[in-house]
Amino acid sequence: MQNRRSRNNEATIEFVIKTSQSYDPDPDHSKKVSLLALDIFDDLQDIHGYGAGDRQLLEIACRLHDIGWSRVVSGKHHKLSRDIILKLDIPGLTNSQRLMCALIARYHTKALPDATRHRHFASLDRKQREIVEWLAGMLRIADGLDCSHANLVKRLKCTINSKIVRIKLESAGNCGREMEKARLKQELLLKKLERMIEYRCS
Repeated sequence: MQNRRSRNNEATIEFVIKTSQSYDPDPDHSKKVSLLALDIFDDLQDIHGYGAGDRQLLEIACRLHDIGWSRVVSGKHHKLSRDIILKLDIPGLTNSQRLMCALIARYHTKALPDATRHRHFASLDRKQREIVEWLAGMLRIADGLDCSHANLVKRLKCTINSKIVRIKLESAGNCGREMEKARLKQELLLKKLERMIEYRCS
């Protein structure tokens, strides 16, 4: 059974990577965002408590969050990414999982999730909304940390106490702009963490 699940996961990620390479004008950026977001997910697991299946949803959403740029005409690439993902036949995902991935990607920028205004988000149950909020919050920060698309932030490590999550960045150069962009995009994860976030660059 474990080998079957592993093969299914491999097929899923292989499909997602090929899709990213076909649609995304900078798939290396999305790969980097995926690595950083998964670092955040792993380091914050004691707080959020989510498992391997949710981690894979985050990876898929990260890899596909910018595919809307392939069709953008009015600056709403995040919504186009959502719409493209909703039409994809991603192996191994249920319809509800595909919708969650689409919404995590949709919320990587601009408006935060709002069940009173966004019908797709409103269609999820409470548990699914919580997952989307957590994972979109991680994606937003990871995307900010590669805002230059220059791969300056190589990896990160989060440490946690009762009041602060400290994110230490392993950087190839001055990443002041990346930290500032992450701060601008951290509101959603701040809400979920109920802690402050502090960035340090090394």
